[in-house]
Amino acid sequence: MPQTPDKRRRTDLDLFILALIDGGVSTPYELQKAAGLSQGATIPTLQRLLVARLVRQGKPGARGRTDYKVTAAGKKLLRDGWLPLIAAGPSGDLDSDLRVALLAIWGGGERGIAAEFLRESSHKKMALQANAETASDKGNVAPLAKWYSEMRSAAAKALLTAECSAIRSMADSLPRSLRGKTKRSARSSIE
Repeated sequence: MPQTPDKRRRTDLDLFILALIDGGVSTPYELQKAAGLSQGATIPTLQRLLVARLVRQGKPGARGRTDYKVTAAGKKLLRDGWLPLIAAGPSGDLDSDLRVALLAIWGGGERGIAAEFLRESSHKKMALQANAETASDKGNVAPLAKWYSEMRSAAAKALLTAECSAIRSMADSLPRSLRGKTKRSARSSIE
């Protein structure tokens, strides 16, 4: 797959869409309706997957919708492509980290690794918030600006705390499998 400055986000999205196709969500419309992914994100991803020969395009069906199928190379990538993403650690972006955790379950049946990855994501977010609080001394400012800044900061902290709590809940409630396949150990590959 081509590399870009936002390589990690593109890679996890590419792999996630590949996994969705492998799971039967095979048209841009289905990717939008079933997974909530915008066609603006999925269509370029599908083009990258086609160029890399990780998917092949089927014949247009009803209403001109074209479905995609995962190739043998795509299936191989799904088995191991998530390992470098786990090894790199959480990005701090909820969508990206959730995709990576689900890929660990889809590609390797590694619920424990996925749960730990999400917990690390939560810890990383809380550490970033703590660092931001210590660096936010604004000195002597006008009262209106001070109140506005403090209220926004309090709201951001509350939202981050809630998001971290939600991430930890997701980690605890991950399914053992996403498709009923047998577990394959990948622990030695990422330790």
